[in-house]
Amino acid sequence: MKFGFYIVLTILVSAFITELLLKDSGYVAIYYQDYVVEMSLVIFLLICLALFILLLFSKKIFNSPTLLLKKTMAYKRRHANHLLEQSYLMMAQGNYKKAEKYAKKSLNHCDAPVIAYSQGAIAADQQNLQIKRDEWIRNAYENHPKAREVILLLQAKFQLSDRNFEAALATLSKIKETNNTNKEMLTLMKDLYIELKDWQKILHIMPLLRKFDNLNTPLLNELECKAQIHIINITADTKELHQIWSKASKTLKENDDFTKAFCQKLIINDQEDIASKIITSFLKKNYAYSLVKMYTQLNIDDAQTNQKKITQWIKTHGHRDELLIAVATICQKEKLWGQASRFLQESINITPSAEALFKLGEVLSHLGKTESSNLAFKRALKLQSNLEKDIQV
Repeated sequence: MKFGFYIVLTILVSAFITELLLKDSGYVAIYYQDYVVEMSLVIFLLICLALFILLLFSKKIFNSPTLLLKKTMAYKRRHANHLLEQSYLMMAQGNYKKAEKYAKKSLNHCDAPVIAYSQGAIAADQQNLQIKRDEWIRNAYENHPKAREVILLLQAKFQLSDRNFEAALATLSKIKETNNTNKEMLTLMKDLYIELKDWQKILHIMPLLRKFDNLNTPLLNELECKAQIHIINITADTKELHQIWSKASKTLKENDDFTKAFCQKLIINDQEDIASKIITSFLKKNYAYSLVKMYTQLNIDDAQTNQKKITQWIKTHGHRDELLIAVATICQKEKLWGQASRFLQESINITPSAEALFKLGEVLSHLGKTESSNLAFKRALKLQSNLEKDIQV
C-alpha cells in the first residue's frame, strides 16, 4: 500500500518538475579562471546524478573485498552450523566416529563452539578414546573461560563413569568454590558420595539437594534414611546416638526402617525401655510389622501390658493376621499356651502363613496335642515350600 503511494507521489512530483523545466529550463554557468562552462539546469542535474552514481559504484568496488570476506565468513558459519547439526544427528544414530569428525570440522566457525567441544568429547568417550576425550575437554576449558563450569561438569561425569572418584571429587570441588548451588554439581556430588559410602557428606549436602531438587523429595527421603541408618550402625557413643534421633525430621521418624535401626541400636546398648517407648509411639499413628515383632522380643512390660498394647494396635490398624501372631508370641513367652493357640488359629483363619502354623505346632506340642501339632508343621512346610518355588520362578 505504502509502496504504491510513493510511486504515485514520485510520478506527480516528476510531472510537476518537468512542467516547470519545460517552461523555463534554467541556466547554469560555471566560471573558472578564463574558462566558462554554460549549460541548462537539466543538463547540470543529469551530470550531478551521473557523478553521484559513479561515486556510489566506486564505493561498492572499493568495498567489494570486505563484502566478499563477509559473504565468505557467513557461508563458513552456515556450513559449520550445518556440520554441528549433522554431528548431533550422527550422535543420536550411534555413529560416534562421524559425530566427532563433524564436530571437529565445525569448531572454528560455528555459533556454538562449546557445544561442538562437548559433542566431540562425548563421541570420543563413546568410542573408548579417553585420551582424545580428555584433549577435547582440555581445549574447551582453555579456549572458553566463560563456559568452564559446564565443561567441568562434563569432565566430572566422565570421571565418575571411569570410577576415578578422586579426580571427580577434585573437579566438583572446583565448581563448588565458585558456585555451591549448582544443581547438577550437587547431584553429581551425591552420586559420588554414594559410591564412596561417605554418608556424613551426603547428609551435609542434603539441605541444598532438597532446596534445588524438590521434585525428587521421595528419593531424597529414601537416601537420607539410608545415610542415617548407616551412621546409626557405626555410632558407638550413646549420646551421639540420641543426638541423631533428636535432630531427625518428623518425616524420618515416621520411617519404619529408620526407627527400627535406631531401636535395634538402643537394644544393643541396653536401653530396651527407651526402644519400647519409641516403638509404642510410632505404632500409635503408623504401622510396621517389623516394629511389632521387635516389640514382642523386648523384656520390659508384663504379658498383660503387652497384650493390651497389641490389642490397641489391632483397633488402630485393623484386624491383621500378623498382629494376632504378635499377641500369640507374647502369650508363648509367658507360657499361656491356650491363649496363644486361640490367637494363632484366628490369625490362620484370616491368612494362613508358615510363621503362624509353625508357632501353632509348637503351642499344640506343649498342650500335648501331638497329632494336631504334626499336622500344623506339615501345613507350614508345604506353605513354605510353595513360597520358595514362587520366589525361584
